[in-house]
Amino acid sequence: MDTKVFSTKSEIRVKDKRPHVDGTYIIGLDMGYSGPKCYHEDGNFVFPNFCKKISKDIFGELTKNDIIYENIANGDKYCVGTMAVKSLDEDSVVAEDALFGRNHYLHPDFKVMLETSLGIALWNHPTDGTDVFVQTGLPPAYIVKDTPYLKSVIKGNHSFAVTIGSERKVFDITIAEDAIDVMVQPMGTLNSLLFDENGKRVPNAMDIMRSDILIFDGGFGTLDTFLVKANQIESMNTDANLGMRRVMAETRDLIKKDLGVNVSVPAMQNVLRSGYVEVNDYVNLRKDRVDVSTYLEKANALVSAEALESIKDYVFKIKYLIMTGGTGEAWYNIFSERLSGLGINVLSGKQNSNLPTVYSNARGYYYYRLRKLGFKG
Repeated sequence: MDTKVFSTKSEIRVKDKRPHVDGTYIIGLDMGYSGPKCYHEDGNFVFPNFCKKISKDIFGELTKNDIIYENIANGDKYCVGTMAVKSLDEDSVVAEDALFGRNHYLHPDFKVMLETSLGIALWNHPTDGTDVFVQTGLPPAYIVKDTPYLKSVIKGNHSFAVTIGSERKVFDITIAEDAIDVMVQPMGTLNSLLFDENGKRVPNAMDIMRSDILIFDGGFGTLDTFLVKANQIESMNTDANLGMRRVMAETRDLIKKDLGVNVSVPAMQNVLRSGYVEVNDYVNLRKDRVDVSTYLEKANALVSAEALESIKDYVFKIKYLIMTGGTGEAWYNIFSERLSGLGINVLSGKQNSNLPTVYSNARGYYYYRLRKLGFKG
């Protein structure tokens, strides 16, 4: 098993202008538990959900993908994303509730991640924020309660700086509350499926819209399912126990039980990228590297089987099963094989995109807002 498939990607891509409406700069932003995923007019990016306050001077030069955030008001600096994750040891203690808790929106770290995302999205678009529209989403079970909290963090003034590699830019932007919209998260992927890279409806868009479909949005923190029958939303469900975080938790429990090494969820990113965990022998002064693929494979099989069981009541009713999110991408082959006898069309959330599935919701947010603003393609 390739453990790197299960790690959170980190990249910043710049692109020539995407389809857009003059006068409005759309930011399709998915602030998921694994990390921000963003699709905007000038490109797209993703990075892991972790930041670490910088208490000492940075030694040496930053690489081109290193990200540093700075709060202009108080001067606090944070390394963000992969740079922060790499600073962790396998046994580092991390306040995981700040990253994955239900009330994480109001934690200072969430603001760091959000403003860093705004900075990267606006890197090549000088603005005071008056032309910015942020289209985002939340899991079905959280949208009513959490929308006010999410909007409260996005709206208002943001004064900060972001450094990427050797380049630093300062931002002072104000986002109006009516320039923010929060939609049900799986609808992002549905909209992404309907439009090509030019913002035009794809040939099978009407068939998808008129068919019975189940969107299976496997994220890091939650598994969201969204059933549409006869052009009506029949059910929306969120399971906080069947996302990739559960796979990571099961994997590290197996590692701890077998090897005595306790790895935090953020530090698991380093383990997944390398494929091994280090076991220190303080008596014999040895360091052994142990392959973690067998632990991950066992944990993944357990959680994916539970996830498949959770949708068995739906699979006999649908024409399309749409697998999206990073977890959905990791389980795509498993589900396609297990459901092959039902005649279901199993589609990937990245069906009409050249980007990885993790971008599906953010991409859909972008094209949904683009069409709402009158773009015809």
